[in-house]
Amino acid sequence: MTHIPFEIDSACEDETGRLTLSGELDLATVPRVQEAVDEVLARGARHLVVDLGGLGFVDSSGLRLFIVLDRRAAAEGWTLGLIRPRNAAMGVFEVSGAEENLPFIEDQTPA
Repeated sequence: MTHIPFEIDSACEDETGRLTLSGELDLATVPRVQEAVDEVLARGARHLVVDLGGLGFVDSSGLRLFIVLDRRAAAEGWTLGLIRPRNAAMGVFEVSGAEENLPFIEDQTPA
């Protein structure tokens, strides 16, 4: 299996921020996502969409990140939307039962 470098693409338009993640989300890369979320929110985003479609792997620390972000959004008054990974990376959300509790949305951007 080839290792895909972890990357975050960040965009902010009006009050909507979008983070597009690719590669592997694990203990080593979670802090980078936390920083990117903080940066987008600092730019005034009230809605945050995190596209997980490019992720090939998500471990339990990545799962925990999204649970914490969901709670943080509720506490701080902004909204979080997650776009599902397209492959085995979805497994951690399904097996844990978190899929039903996290704010997964359909991707609204044109392909």
